[in-house]
Amino acid sequence: MDWDEMARPRLATAPDLKAAFQEVYAAIFEAANLRPGERVLDVGCGTGPTLTAASEAVGTEGHVVGIDIVPPLLAAAAKRTSGAVELIVGDAGAYDFEAARFDAIIANFGIMFFQDNAAAFANLRKAVRPGGRLIATVWGPPQQNPWFSMPRRCVDQVIADVPRPDLTGPGPMRFGTPEGLIEALTSTGWAPEVEPMDLLLHPPGPAERVTDLHMTLTVPMMLKGVEVTDDQLDAVRQLLLTASSADEQGNDVSVPAHIHVVTATAL
Repeated sequence: MDWDEMARPRLATAPDLKAAFQEVYAAIFEAANLRPGERVLDVGCGTGPTLTAASEAVGTEGHVVGIDIVPPLLAAAAKRTSGAVELIVGDAGAYDFEAARFDAIIANFGIMFFQDNAAAFANLRKAVRPGGRLIATVWGPPQQNPWFSMPRRCVDQVIADVPRPDLTGPGPMRFGTPEGLIEALTSTGWAPEVEPMDLLLHPPGPAERVTDLHMTLTVPMMLKGVEVTDDQLDAVRQLLLTASSADEQGNDVSVPAHIHVVTATAL
């Protein structure tokens, strides 16, 4: 795996993604209610947008660990946190954590990519103390999330037969309907609750900047393995710009989103 190549689009768009997801971060931290002195694991922490807030919530008496499988993303997180948290390169679904090490686990869009849900959630259950909690955000269905459906529509208007992802396999929309997640958690020692939530994403504008974000991150993911011409990419970009302009007010862009906030207690 060429981790540098894989991470490049995420690193390039990290500041804009952090700005876009502020309401999502607020939702996860409200549900988590982290307290001073707690030991917290941040699953799929990426470049670390939630690490600093978690560290501030638990204070000097607490401890925060961030884990991600992509080393360049953790390198960026290390610069952001300045040594205030412990960082681990690894797969949270299989990593050999010390049993009952954590009081809480948070995961902002970080639990949809496990190869084996049952094994992963059992592993996380082992890592948290009885009565501890898992708090995660996951995307709702694609049709309720223009952040994904709008770029897909633009791509489909220009390029025929683009492969569709398996919505039941590892990927951002895996738990768009949360029944499978509830079953996986329940079967591995968790008592889960799921709260659907409508909110807004606020990527930095103007529309041209949002278009650049999608052309750097979202569109290449959709077109992975597909041969396209520069003319086709230009056409996709123009459609994206038109669509993003519809969400623009001045230099601000607001995109409706539907997510699920998952709170699970370790039995």
